[in-house]
Amino acid sequence: MKIIHLATVCLCAAALLSSCGGGKPVLSETQQAVVEALSRDMDGELDFQFDSFEKIDSTTIGTEVDRRIDAFTTVLLQNYRLYNGYVAAKKNKNAAKKQQSIELDTEMLRMLQEYKGSLGADSLNIAYYDYKFSGQGKENGVTHIYKETYAAITPEGEVIAVSSSLKNLHTATGKVIPGYSAILAGIPDDEEVEE
Repeated sequence: MKIIHLATVCLCAAALLSSCGGGKPVLSETQQAVVEALSRDMDGELDFQFDSFEKIDSTTIGTEVDRRIDAFTTVLLQNYRLYNGYVAAKKNKNAAKKQQSIELDTEMLRMLQEYKGSLGADSLNIAYYDYKFSGQGKENGVTHIYKETYAAITPEGEVIAVSSSLKNLHTATGKVIPGYSAILAGIPDDEEVEE
């Protein structure tokens, strides 16, 4: 009889402990950084609960620099084609604007290649980790659902990009490269002007 009573007490204690755990789960520093990043464009505080959160990949500084070099090489080739088309069509204002873009793209490539050459063994350092998460948050009575959402986060915990598509996650991750954002700020938009 004592064994049955002891088992009943243990079961009741386990049920009581599990029911008391209904409070808000404690977020890791990385999860908290993601919630803060999601909250930046919201009016109120985001009360967020993760359904899943996992690290899925990492990118080294060298790989990120190579990714940016490839992207700027592609843009530079496209800008040369557009420039030549504007010159042939005698669209001088657009040709001048495209020439400015070519000069800035060339400067960015030079800076990236110089930076890559200076990295040495540091090129193997982690620039950021990719995380995949899902969950939901409430902000001012509005529920926000995040299904298969991705975040790029530096080892220091800075969220540098969040996207609903892994394919688009790395479009803004060049920010981890020193000087990258400043040069990007000087690149004009690609809109044509009327001649």
